[in-house]
Amino acid sequence: MPFFALILFCAFVFSCAKSPDRRDPTGSSARYGAVGFYDGDPVPDRVAYLTFDDGPSDWTSEILDVLKSERIPATFFICGIWAPNVNRTNNSFRKFRDVLVRMKREGHAVGNHTIGHRNLMPLSEEKIRNQFRENQEMYDRELGKESSRMTLLRPPFGSPFNRSVSEESKRRVGLALRREGIVAMWSKHFDSSDSKDWVRGEWYEKGPRVNLDDERFKAKMERIYSRLVSGANGKGIVVLFHDTHPTTKEILTSVIRKLRAEGYSFATMEEYSLWRWGKSSSELLVTERNSE
Repeated sequence: MPFFALILFCAFVFSCAKSPDRRDPTGSSARYGAVGFYDGDPVPDRVAYLTFDDGPSDWTSEILDVLKSERIPATFFICGIWAPNVNRTNNSFRKFRDVLVRMKREGHAVGNHTIGHRNLMPLSEEKIRNQFRENQEMYDRELGKESSRMTLLRPPFGSPFNRSVSEESKRRVGLALRREGIVAMWSKHFDSSDSKDWVRGEWYEKGPRVNLDDERFKAKMERIYSRLVSGANGKGIVVLFHDTHPTTKEILTSVIRKLRAEGYSFATMEEYSLWRWGKSSSELLVTERNSE
């Protein structure tokens, strides 16, 4: 082989060895037993994936208003946590049915965040699966023909995948989730921290307890804003919000506009699945099932 050709060949081999494998650069999916996005996995540069956990709530509709005004798609991981344990007839999916229908019609991705917001790590594999299956069943029942299969999964608290526990514990939970959907975590340093505390002026629902002018309310908004925009240096990010917090709703427009000014575009976790695997989450799930 001519010397110059040999140099080119070696450079090509080296570049391949150094280039991240978009499908699974860290081995996380293989290690945990469930395909998905885990912290440290590849994200396209200057793309922000805004995700909202724990809703729907009193604030979700106004968050949708902001997203519509800014023309931003997002991903909502919904949870039946407020449903009564006995019959679950007065659940948040029923209360906010119109909001959930709107969410889907306006192009946002809807993911499964369990029925009871339980830490999955101590649960049996059957109970882990039931947390997601019962949430899906309630979603189907309340939305009827407007329902769809939620194949994006987010474990409550991110547990066990973002915790200092054994790889065996993570794999046990991952294997339980393998046939339920695609795990969608977030970028560790882009947890908005909006759920870390409830400050004066902030409350679970609309009413006189909410005071946007309270200094602690304003301070929390500033903390959320600073935390998110200070680390946005052009790398792709998956942001964790909670649509159960009015501080999140109030700061959202500022965060979006600052990220956009820094050159960011926005996408859903479904679009992430297409970017990374060339398939939707539902198509990817079928592929994974067929490979077993």
